[in-house]
Amino acid sequence: MRKYQQLVLLLISCLSVCILLMYKTENNRLKYVLKYVNFFGRNDAAVLRRLENGTKEEVPQAFLWRPLPVWQMIGDNFHAYSAYWMRNELVAGGEAHVLVVGKRGAVVDFRCSLELLSGRSVQGKFRFQRDSIESMVVDDKSSNFTNYHFFCQVSRDFGQPGGVLFTDITSTKSPVKLRLRNLKPAEMKSDSMAVPVTPVRLPATICVDLVGFNMTSRFARNENALLQFFLFHQAIGIEQFLVYNYDALPDEVIRLLDRTNIHLYAMPFNFPFRQENTTAARVRQLLHTDCLLRNVNHASFTILLRPNELFFPNARLTSTQAKGSLQQQLRHFSAETTRFELATMAVCYDERKKLLPDNVQYDPELRAPYKTQLSRLELPPAQLLASTAEVELSLSTGFVHRYVDCEHVGSDGLHDWRNGVRQDFMEHINVLRNEVDLLI
Repeated sequence: MRKYQQLVLLLISCLSVCILLMYKTENNRLKYVLKYVNFFGRNDAAVLRRLENGTKEEVPQAFLWRPLPVWQMIGDNFHAYSAYWMRNELVAGGEAHVLVVGKRGAVVDFRCSLELLSGRSVQGKFRFQRDSIESMVVDDKSSNFTNYHFFCQVSRDFGQPGGVLFTDITSTKSPVKLRLRNLKPAEMKSDSMAVPVTPVRLPATICVDLVGFNMTSRFARNENALLQFFLFHQAIGIEQFLVYNYDALPDEVIRLLDRTNIHLYAMPFNFPFRQENTTAARVRQLLHTDCLLRNVNHASFTILLRPNELFFPNARLTSTQAKGSLQQQLRHFSAETTRFELATMAVCYDERKKLLPDNVQYDPELRAPYKTQLSRLELPPAQLLASTAEVELSLSTGFVHRYVDCEHVGSDGLHDWRNGVRQDFMEHINVLRNEVDLLI
């Protein structure tokens, strides 16, 4: 009998040892995963949500793209892209604001009216102005178009307009209708109560410029690199991307992103004029203006980036940690400051590197042809577009990497960008890198 008891004890001991070893192995695996997703350092467990293969979350901002912007002719020499309705806050009335390009030297002579949702038409007062970019770019005779802002004003409240109509007096008598996007988002009704609920603002959005981006470059041909653009920005807390010239995005990248909580909004850009290097600044200004107006009252911040540009802030957009989020840091500036300029480094792109931050060499003499600015969207739209108050953020707050082919290096040679980054900032970048590494 004692022999059987000893045998049972031996079997129990062996089983216990096996269970202990199995537990130790699984525990080590769990520690490895938690190390990279930084679970205990984050309360929102955002990384774990990004690892899910479920359906995307329904968000109230799902109509950032409506009505769909598209270039359409409003006269023999003019084309309109998008139209926005801005109701006056303190006085009656409002105005429709339309982004327009016109043939160089064409005469601007229009009538306008507003079409109300009830079907009634109201005559408006037409005015226009050239975009500020026109006074900043070099007068090039090869440029065949000019950027305009068309306005149709009314001084009384007639109700909510659904469209604006323009008639080019110099060419045709037939009015052309443009659907209006209301800059003040419509209030939604909750399922449990009839009280209207104001949509919550997104922390930030990114407008993706595929119009001026070279889709034949080595970077663009690497789908892994394009995918990382979206995943890295999702890691810092941005999940809404308005993609201009969306059709240029590879199908495989779209398919992979569809498995995540990333939301892509397709923005066509069938530009009616010839695009050249001399017109790049004008086209980018059009994208920037539409990006600002489209995100007003929907997001707190927005930024216009190309797919080969990564934005690295020193903290996530929103955070409950003691260090504070990027939003909290930027709110220390005056409310009149709407633009935060970010330093941009031309980092040499090596397609053999699996992850983009692993490219560490940059050319300090290679300058970007445009400024990269993070825009704060808290002022009224008219003030937002007219505001010139901007602050240049320090490298300790954030910067942008623009990945390029370093074919002609400057006389100063290549530098390691990590040498100018603080240790805690570098640790933050490494955390983001490891999170994306798990997803790739």
